[in-house]
Amino acid sequence: MRNGWSLLVLGVTVLVYVVYLAMAVWTFYNMPPIPDKVVTKSGAVLFTGNDVIEGKRLAQKYGLLDYGSFLGFGGYFGIDYVAYTMKIYADKIANLRGAAFEDVRRLMTPKVEAPPYAFASQPSGTFVVSDEFGKAFNDVVEFYAQYFGPRAEEVGLKPNLITNRDEVKKIAAFFTWGVLVAMANYTNGFPYMPGILSPNIHVTTSTWVTFFVLLLAIMPLAGYIIIKFLDYWKEPRISLDLPPPGPAQRVALLGMALAVLGLSIQGLLGGYLMHKYTEPTSLYGIAGINSMLPFNVARALHYNLAILWIAVTWVSFALFVLPYLGVQLSKARALAILGAGAFAALGVLFGIWASYLQLIPDPWWFIFGSQGRPVVNQGTFWLLLIAALLFYLSAAVWKASKTSPEPIQPLVKMLAIALGGTAFGAVMGALPVVAPWPHFTIDEYFRWILIHSFVEGFWPAIVIPILLILLVIAGMVPPKMAVAAAGLDATLEIATGMIGTAHHYYWGGQPTLWMYVGAVMSTLEVLPIGFLIAYALVLWRRSEYKTELQKTLLTFVLVAAFGGAIGVVAFGAGLINMPVINYYTHGSQATMVHAHLAMPLAYGVPSMLMWVVAFTLAGAFSAAQLRRLRLAIVVMAVGFYTQVLLSLMLLATTQFTTTTQLGYWASKAIFAPDGTPAFWTRPDVHTFVWLRMVGDIVAAAGIAVFLFYIVKGLPKALRG
Repeated sequence: MRNGWSLLVLGVTVLVYVVYLAMAVWTFYNMPPIPDKVVTKSGAVLFTGNDVIEGKRLAQKYGLLDYGSFLGFGGYFGIDYVAYTMKIYADKIANLRGAAFEDVRRLMTPKVEAPPYAFASQPSGTFVVSDEFGKAFNDVVEFYAQYFGPRAEEVGLKPNLITNRDEVKKIAAFFTWGVLVAMANYTNGFPYMPGILSPNIHVTTSTWVTFFVLLLAIMPLAGYIIIKFLDYWKEPRISLDLPPPGPAQRVALLGMALAVLGLSIQGLLGGYLMHKYTEPTSLYGIAGINSMLPFNVARALHYNLAILWIAVTWVSFALFVLPYLGVQLSKARALAILGAGAFAALGVLFGIWASYLQLIPDPWWFIFGSQGRPVVNQGTFWLLLIAALLFYLSAAVWKASKTSPEPIQPLVKMLAIALGGTAFGAVMGALPVVAPWPHFTIDEYFRWILIHSFVEGFWPAIVIPILLILLVIAGMVPPKMAVAAAGLDATLEIATGMIGTAHHYYWGGQPTLWMYVGAVMSTLEVLPIGFLIAYALVLWRRSEYKTELQKTLLTFVLVAAFGGAIGVVAFGAGLINMPVINYYTHGSQATMVHAHLAMPLAYGVPSMLMWVVAFTLAGAFSAAQLRRLRLAIVVMAVGFYTQVLLSLMLLATTQFTTTTQLGYWASKAIFAPDGTPAFWTRPDVHTFVWLRMVGDIVAAAGIAVFLFYIVKGLPKALRG
């Protein structure tokens, strides 16, 4: 089934996008409505549907979703706007009426007068709220006028971020719409507030369905894996001696040097963000820093650098290996591709910084600055440029598959397909190109498709073939075994990772069916990862390594495999995916646990291995340096595990306890609506935050070794 695997991967790639585009129509006709207007029982108009749409646009323009969150989606430090706004309404209504929870819940629940099955992004119908709710709306507007105005620097934002009262009112209308659709049961009972809102029955039943399907799938797949081990383990292996790289290939090393610099800056920003959790207004007493680098800007730059240095590495490594696969590549062509990639990367970073500091006017901030959607906040121009580069690279790799050594041709084809799938995801993330989507739920629908096409759907299908190509060339893996492993992994990852995107649709107003689909499919992602871990362990136990490069390959593969297992399986599928758990941990530091293991170890480590292989072939790394780099990658991994154990897990469990006791609003607040200190000012929480520094320092020590040796070896590598 050598060529069959490639066709299967292509078929699955087309299928998942067809499914999502087909389901879009059904989904968008079954979402929380945006009403023409929200009126009180006495007939007073609080705000209109256009205010809600404009409020969402303004929240994106000012980068509010990279600071706080909306229905749990967004930043991890700032308040959850829906939960916190709900708390303001509950307190105000309780004070007005001296009411019990049951009465407060009734007075907060709107009467929805909207036509069924209307396209939800178009305002239609009316929400009728109690007079008490109407009176509380003024309190909400006043709170956010202070929060985003005079108090903005105090909470880690740019000083006096929003001073226009009309804009504040529209943003408050958007937040209030979130409260109303949650109270009207469009969000499966999220966010939790004792006595007011709690999870519905689907949260529990979908979790049980997930467990059942997972157990049902494990048994036949485990049997298949064992059979394939027996079938392919004794297959003949090959070992290719690659010649020194040519001038065009050596140009690609410049991209890798840029990538290691990006990783280093990303780490510094991570430390800066850690500090902001405990001292939002300054940096070790240095005041005024929020004017240039507030929390939302630093956060967006931090995770965009993670995406960009990994992507730049892959582009650079593709340029490095294409000539080995028979593709003619000139020095000028390699420089042009690298230049376009660097231009896109720098454009993304500068655009975010300038956009969130309001240096780019309407409507250009959305196109050339930042879309203002968390994670997917690259301006649409830059996303389309990235998509064009990926499509070009996909075509080049596909061409290379025709001239590459016959045993690895299927692996090269799979790599080309995965690159093309990622590119199409970038196009979908750029929609609607010139302005934000009017409806939050539509935004989330497309946003997560892009995120998963980058991370959980196609990125594994890119990394695994590259790693297996390296292992085949090094004579460590039989080619047939590599093709079967890559084909099985890519097929399962793309299908489960892309359809499993829906595990982000639990609480955002998507139809409830997505909860079952997302929970089941994303949990099944753990199966191909288990397959790869098993192979890596067998490889290690059989001592299939002798040279320093072989030992380096195996070390990096093992670190990446276990990082993926712990970060994706244990802390992803196990900790935050199941709806009954995710309900209380959504958007908390539990997500950071998952991200800080899965991203740097499952994707970062293989990318760093590409640096090592390229520089070794270019004659820049000696055997002794390879041994030190192997130790450095282990040290880096230990640093990230230490982060999790000493800091992030303690923060996550503390947030979980706070949510269950006080409600979701309390787990992400600096102060309560009445001004009393809240979660992020607690002494124990500050201690947990500062404990992260131990892991940061250890991880930084490992990264510093790579920075040192790559900078030191670059001149020699370029000269040849």
